Amino acid sequence: MAERHRLSEQRTTRFGSLLRHWRTLRRMSQLDVALGADISQRHLSFLESGRARPSRGMVLRISEVLDVPLRHRNELLASVGLAAVYADLPLTSTELDPAREALERILRHHEPYPAMVVDGAWNIVMKNCASTRIIGACVAEDDLQRLGSGGYVNFIRLMFDPAGMRPHVRSWDVTATYLVGRLRREYSSDPESPAAVLLREVLPVAPPHFVPAATALPLPPTAPLELDIAGRPLRLFNTLTTFGTPQDVSLQGVRVEMSFPMDAESEALLEELDRHAETRARAD
Repeated sequence: MAERHRLSEQRTTRFGSLLRHWRTLRRMSQLDVALGADISQRHLSFLESGRARPSRGMVLRISEVLDVPLRHRNELLASVGLAAVYADLPLTSTELDPAREALERILRHHEPYPAMVVDGAWNIVMKNCASTRIIGACVAEDDLQRLGSGGYVNFIRLMFDPAGMRPHVRSWDVTATYLVGRLRREYSSDPESPAAVLLREVLPVAPPHFVPAATALPLPPTAPLELDIAGRPLRLFNTLTTFGTPQDVSLQGVRVEMSFPMDAESEALLEELDRHAETRARAD
């Protein structure tokens, strides 16, 4: 009985430490969190100090107020001996068939414009034919294999590697600044995210004047990207789409990166590449 009570106290203390960590990271006062979770500041103080043990519903309410990533919400639940609520399934699992089919439909309907799906670690897990053609026109197959791991190519490494897309990006100053800004924003939201590792890799190779300040987190809604495709300019602007209310850890990190032509010349080039691919496919 005494041992069970000791373990319960340890779990509650662990929860309090995690709660304080996320509240501090979000720069919210106890009063801010208490008002959002519809509890008293005194009760929240008791939760942080380990003098009170939260229910499952309380953990989830506070997690919502603090915008805690789903993976860490499971960690908060585990810290007080409660089972995880959010599944963490690979995108290839049958349970996620509806989500995967929706993503495939989005990619297919975006042809002949490039679009891809990246996961929370920035791995390219799905892409349409237009993306495959553009990457293939810039990066040799051997280099693609070198940049890949576990069957996936990492988008950030693909963009920053000297043997990847980087030599073909005419808008490198703008593009590098935008990508570093996104990584820093993800790191600011969750210091344990894969963005931490990627930042350590790319910051030494990103020219200092391309690197935004750590506090410069607001980013434009779209990002311009100009590529050199066999000596011809391809000007695109990119948009980002995420699942609105994901209930799976993996789905929360999934983003659809969609590109659109910025001018008639770029649109004509994309259509030309598409026609050439169809002609080669018929010939084969």
